[in-house]
Amino acid sequence: MSSVFDQFHRFDISDDAFVAGPARLLWAGITVADPTAMSDVLNMSNFNPSTGWNDLGATKTGAAVTRNHTEQTYTIDQSFTDIRSRPTSWEMAVQTALAEMTLERIQFAWEGGAITTNTAPTPDERKLGLGAPRKYTPRKFIVAHIRDNDKIRMYFLRKTQMAPQETSVQHQREGDQQTLPMRFRAFADTSIIDEKERFGYILDQV
Repeated sequence: MSSVFDQFHRFDISDDAFVAGPARLLWAGITVADPTAMSDVLNMSNFNPSTGWNDLGATKTGAAVTRNHTEQTYTIDQSFTDIRSRPTSWEMAVQTALAEMTLERIQFAWEGGAITTNTAPTPDERKLGLGAPRKYTPRKFIVAHIRDNDKIRMYFLRKTQMAPQETSVQHQREGDQQTLPMRFRAFADTSIIDEKERFGYILDQV
C-alpha cells in the first residue's frame, strides 16, 4: 500500500516523460520546404538524412536549444508594484561544439568559402577560404533526440544564421580534442500567420 507521501506527490516519470541523452543536429538550405513529418528530415528506416538535409556529425558539450525574452512592465502612481507586463522581444538559438575537425565542419561553423582541391603543382591538397563575408548564410535547423522508449523528438527552427561568437582552434600537448563552438540564432518567419509558430515547432513521436 502506498504511503501518504507517495499519494501526495504526483508525478509520472515514464519513458515518455523522462528525457536525457545526446542529440543529433541537421541543417538544410533556406529554400528546402519546412518538414511536416519526421520522414521529411530522416529516412525512418535507416535514419539517413532525407534529400536536402545534412548531418553535422559528432558534437561535444551537448546541443542546446535556448529560448529567452525581454518584457516591459507598467506602473501607476497609486501602486508600489508593477501592475502588468508585456513581452517586447523573443529570442531562440541552437548551440553546440562540433567535434569533427573536417574542412566541411570548419566551413560551416566559420562561414568559410568554397572548398577546392589542388591538382598542381602538388596534388591532393584541399583549400578552404576564410575571409570577411558581407552577410550570413541562412539555414534551417533540426535538433533531434531519441528517448529511452525509441521515440524521436525534433526541434525545428525555420530560419537561423550564425551568431557572434569568438572561437579558437587550440593546438597543445595535453587536453581534450579540438572542437568548434557554434551558435545559430533563430529569426521569426513573418510569412507564418500563427505568431506562435514563427520560430518553428517541435515534432514528437507518440
